[in-house]
Amino acid sequence: MSHIRLPMVKTLRITHVCFLSLFLLITFLFWQQGELFNHGYRTSQLSHLESVIARLESKSEYQMDNLRYLRRMFIETLNEPQFTPISQLASRASNKETLSPLHIQSLPIPDSVQPFKNKPKEEREKLTQREYQALRDIQDLFPLAGGSNRLSSSIYYMSRSGAFIASLSPDVNKLLIESANPLAMQGSFVLGSPLLNPRREPFWTRQNIADTGKTLINGSLPVDFDDRWIGLFGIAVTTETLRLFLSSALPDDTQSAYLLFDEQMNPLTRPVGSQNGYQLSEKQRQAILEKLADESRGTLRFGYAYATFGHVTGTGAILVSVQTIRQGLHEDFGRFSVLLVVMWLTVILILFGSHRMICRLIRNMGQLQQEMHRHALYDDLTGVLNRRGFFETTGRISPQYVDYSLIQLDLDHFKKVNDRFGHQVGDRVLIHATRCIQQAIRTQDIVGRIGGEEFCIYLPNTDLHAAIAVAQRVRKMLVNTPLRLEDESSLLVTASLGVASHEEAPEGSLEHIQSQADIRLYRAKEQGRNRVCWGGEAESQA
Repeated sequence: MSHIRLPMVKTLRITHVCFLSLFLLITFLFWQQGELFNHGYRTSQLSHLESVIARLESKSEYQMDNLRYLRRMFIETLNEPQFTPISQLASRASNKETLSPLHIQSLPIPDSVQPFKNKPKEEREKLTQREYQALRDIQDLFPLAGGSNRLSSSIYYMSRSGAFIASLSPDVNKLLIESANPLAMQGSFVLGSPLLNPRREPFWTRQNIADTGKTLINGSLPVDFDDRWIGLFGIAVTTETLRLFLSSALPDDTQSAYLLFDEQMNPLTRPVGSQNGYQLSEKQRQAILEKLADESRGTLRFGYAYATFGHVTGTGAILVSVQTIRQGLHEDFGRFSVLLVVMWLTVILILFGSHRMICRLIRNMGQLQQEMHRHALYDDLTGVLNRRGFFETTGRISPQYVDYSLIQLDLDHFKKVNDRFGHQVGDRVLIHATRCIQQAIRTQDIVGRIGGEEFCIYLPNTDLHAAIAVAQRVRKMLVNTPLRLEDESSLLVTASLGVASHEEAPEGSLEHIQSQADIRLYRAKEQGRNRVCWGGEAESQA
């Protein structure tokens, strides 16, 4: 039945290939949709980052506009000094909220940017006094320029002529002095020079506070008077103030952690927003820098987190938004992605279930076909080939052999056995006879039940004499193996056999050889049964 099983195997293979192709197609389509969601998610993150950067730039520009206003009022006051009475100066000095400029003679200013070292001492002192007086006159504007209570005390003026710092807070003066680094030749007094800043635009610097590990962020605006650079207006922002500044720019429902870095990706603030505990490594920060070298905005995925980043215009700072996958699931695109995965799993489970069901149907149909084929070609009682199966099988293989022989066998007195013992015993006789025949013949021989008690044995590559020997062996096996009945009695089963060979009629067909064997079978019965008959009328043996 291998010729039946082979189409079933092919059908199963085709089914597997079809379902595998369908699985790959569905997965590809869902993956494409996932890529669209991923693109939408990145765009959404960039949009959120743009919104925060816009707020930061707006706040930064607002502070710079306030510094510009202070600079303009300061220069106008220098041009037309308004001397304040001594009593009013004393009253202001006693108020902790008013400006109390500190003259710091030891303020470290590099010689390369010292503008008035060749000027007479009296001229330098006069300019310093004018600066001091002008600051006294506009000191009430400092809180307005700060814009908030926290930033109002951070506004300062740094003089180049008198080398002093003026602010509303002595703590700010102390921080500015501690962050000064003349040996490094960098910072506000370098970047504010006309050579490096010809347009006299505001700028931001980052300076480390000595022996503290802290950082001071300065937003500075150069001040020119009589075509000379005389000082700086600025706002000093600590990292903690900067963190609060950043926090105020975030939306209330943010699902990301935001961090500010300088232009070298050194951190300026601790994370604000939705905390996730994710820390950017040195390698990841370097990857962000490389990305920003070509683009002003970008996104990168680092393991289970997405980083979205961009430059904050005018400050030199880099804002980075970090969102883990778990945080992303709380946003719209995250929920859509979960829904997409659930839909994909549902479709795949349905596809897998359909595949199993169809494969089971194919196997059941194959088994049913095999069962029908077995019933069509095999005898249900004895298990050997029936008449149709015997002649189909032998007819298919006969052309492969030059010589073959047939043995036609009929059980003796089988009708009497049925009449005396019943059909149940008759069935046992048939089964018993089949087992005896199978034990007596060779492995290459084929036996079939072609009638009620009639059997036929096909012997490939066997001449007449060898076939007679096999027939005698079958007859003796039946005689020597009586059937034991339920009452412990024995029933002797004998058979009459006729033998014919293809060598006797080389041109004869299988049906012709079988008819010759059948004639000799009946001759054996006529001669007394329980014998083998072949050749002429006298050629038989009991």
